[in-house]
Amino acid sequence: MQPLQIVSVIISIKCSGKFLLVQRSENDDIFPGKWQNLGGKIELGETVEEAIKREIKEEIGIEIKKHPLFLQSYSWKKDNESPVRLGLIFLIELERKPEKYQIKLESELANYGWFTLEKIEKMNDEDKLIGKGSPTGTFGQLSQVKKLL
Repeated sequence: MQPLQIVSVIISIKCSGKFLLVQRSENDDIFPGKWQNLGGKIELGETVEEAIKREIKEEIGIEIKKHPLFLQSYSWKKDNESPVRLGLIFLIELERKPEKYQIKLESELANYGWFTLEKIEKMNDEDKLIGKGSPTGTFGQLSQVKKLL
């Protein structure tokens, strides 16, 4: 068995019954123009909670005080040559209405939106999300969130 080498946090942010998704830039090398949850790699020496708060601050410019709720983990490999990756899915439920948050996207992101699960499912069918049909894709991650809520 290969050792685990890359650990990522996937952050689902829910507010007033909707989930926050961000859209990658059309100039991005990987998944240009696709919508996704927030997330990224845990840096060496960082706790999971520190990584979550840092990723949220970097990607959308807001500071989160609430503790994230751990929902699920999964592992995958891109190919036989790549390291094993571990994804940790967390949920953060915000208390204020979505429009109360001043979101400032990092330069790698083009847009953001608050969507119902039904709208996200339609976006998946239209191939607008990362990983259509994959349990580790955006819709697969949110489907797991829905099952656990």
